[in-house]
Amino acid sequence: MGQSEYGSLLWEDVVEGQPLPGFDYELSMLRLIAFVRATGLYDYVHHDPDYARAVGIKDAFAATPHIGGLFCRATTDWTGPLGLIRRIEFQMTGQCLRNDILQVTGTVARKHRHADGTALVEVELNIANGTAPSVAAAKVTVALPSADGSLPAVVRDRDPGDVVEPNEDMPDFAKAYLGQVREGNWEPREPLQASDVHLWCEALEDWNPLYWDAGFAAASHVGGIVSPPIGLFYGAGSGLTVGLGYRKPGAVVPEPIVQGLHGMELMSALRQELIRGGVPFPPPDCPETVVTNAVYNFYRPLRVGDTLRTEQRLATCSQLRKTRLGEGYFTSGENLLFNQNDELVRTTTLNLFCYRAL
Repeated sequence: MGQSEYGSLLWEDVVEGQPLPGFDYELSMLRLIAFVRATGLYDYVHHDPDYARAVGIKDAFAATPHIGGLFCRATTDWTGPLGLIRRIEFQMTGQCLRNDILQVTGTVARKHRHADGTALVEVELNIANGTAPSVAAAKVTVALPSADGSLPAVVRDRDPGDVVEPNEDMPDFAKAYLGQVREGNWEPREPLQASDVHLWCEALEDWNPLYWDAGFAAASHVGGIVSPPIGLFYGAGSGLTVGLGYRKPGAVVPEPIVQGLHGMELMSALRQELIRGGVPFPPPDCPETVVTNAVYNFYRPLRVGDTLRTEQRLATCSQLRKTRLGEGYFTSGENLLFNQNDELVRTTTLNLFCYRAL
């Protein structure tokens, strides 16, 4: 298909205050499982209702990148495939629970040109369900093609303003982490395949042709199939942490399995390894965690054939707080993701509440 058959929005045609088309999305168990299949994110709270309730949550709920993916879909469903997302920040004020019907809506908040001339639009997005007018909200900055024929640059440099500065009232244990850099997950470790991206498209019903139409993507300004900007792909072998595939010759068997644990006790012990991967600078005695806010900045696309390595840094940490979930600390960690050429693909700052369940 040619570009005109898919259609794409020009910056000049955008009006501040105009609504985005939006869509409904049924968060069925099937879609929760499809997202786990696509990403390799096996955290039990996102697909096991019993485990979710055991850690104080009403039901299995959508993962942070699942929510972010819906916001990205809403944006590019509106702009068409020539719009490139530069930044997304979103906050989750509630969980998107299994069997919720999510209503994703949006409005144009601002249009302007960057100092370098890039045509930018900022949109505000919301997710509601049957019981709450808002369970998640986002601000997305997207670059659009212009009537003068200019297209958004596919690669851009990092803005110094994207860096998160530490807070002054950090607890002593957190101050000790400042300056440390730890290796995070590989997302993916093996070269990304077009079929990996297609699984993401299926789970989120995100059919931007840059993600699946090889002919269109090759002829476009990105030059080939790319991942959705927020795409997460741990790939085969990622389930070992939760006990999948431990009989493979040479695999390191997780210690809770060696100990002979079973059922909820086994799951709880295994999940601590997952949490350590996402919380590399853990507060003391806080075994549970939830994401409250996320910020992604995008600098170059993740392409078929790429691998991604992660560098993790602690950014901020609050004093001890008490919430309805329990006592703990609000922290933020910055992940920098580099491809196999050591080029920065994106940064992710996750704000977490790490806690002891009441």
